[in-house]
Amino acid sequence: MESMGEVIKKLLPDRFAERKKALLDRIEKHPEVIRLRTEYPEAVDINRDISPLGNHIACFEHCQSCPGLNGCLNEFPGHLSHEELHPTLPQLIFRLKKCPKLMSYERRQVTQTRIKSHHVPAHIVGATFEDLEMDQNRRMAIAECVNFCSSYEQGKSIKGLYLYGSMGVGKSRIVGAIANELAGMGVDVLMVYVPDFLEEVKDSIETNDVKSKLDTLREVEVLILDDLGAGPLSSWTRDDVLSPVLHRRMESKVTIYTSNLSISELQNYLINVKDLKDQRFRKQHEINAIRIMDRIEPFVKVLNVGGRNRRRD
Repeated sequence: MESMGEVIKKLLPDRFAERKKALLDRIEKHPEVIRLRTEYPEAVDINRDISPLGNHIACFEHCQSCPGLNGCLNEFPGHLSHEELHPTLPQLIFRLKKCPKLMSYERRQVTQTRIKSHHVPAHIVGATFEDLEMDQNRRMAIAECVNFCSSYEQGKSIKGLYLYGSMGVGKSRIVGAIANELAGMGVDVLMVYVPDFLEEVKDSIETNDVKSKLDTLREVEVLILDDLGAGPLSSWTRDDVLSPVLHRRMESKVTIYTSNLSISELQNYLINVKDLKDQRFRKQHEINAIRIMDRIEPFVKVLNVGGRNRRRD
């Protein structure tokens, strides 16, 4: 009759002991395990913790080469493995918690439910810097935008950007790439198509919802106003919508703009609102326009985006 040891040996896979030793060696030499043993020298036992450590390392490695939230390889997408000391025993507990990308995504979802007018096309929302064509007429502007993202630090004051150029040169896709880059860093970003938003704010007067919509724009960490200067502007949308939003943001939060208008052309646009019919009041309109320009121009780096009209390709 076979001994129990012989029976168990037959049930085990071939070279089980050899493969277990190789696994233990790999775990022991892994940089993340070295970190854990350095920080918690009394709490890590590789032989005892081989299974939870193996799961933690697998999750850690997936996060180190993260392809983005949509391509997350972890068993629970958007979650990372985090260690905690057991409350009573000298060992570690590994728990899952939301990663910065998932938290950023959820925050953006909450923010965007407050404003329906952003209606930015999918090819703009999904743009990345890798997707952008680096032709000669746009290279400098794109490089400045990449530098802006790489130097961005949450909680620190930094100038925004004002991208201007002819229609169809790709300004919106460039700021879409900025939005995705910052969001991937855990930054709350809201991209608003200005003409639609101004129309929605007017419609919100009847539902008494104007303040909540403006508060969302005031408070979001990075606001992108796409296509400022497109469509007619009234003195009300200028003085009671744009002006208070920019007043709140100008010194503490980053705002990025795209426009077909240069800075000087934008000032003329802000002066010549559609309800300016009596030229006797032109001086007051000029003052109000300058007030808004004082909330834009000193707080942005102006970038010209050149090139062909890509919509006609």
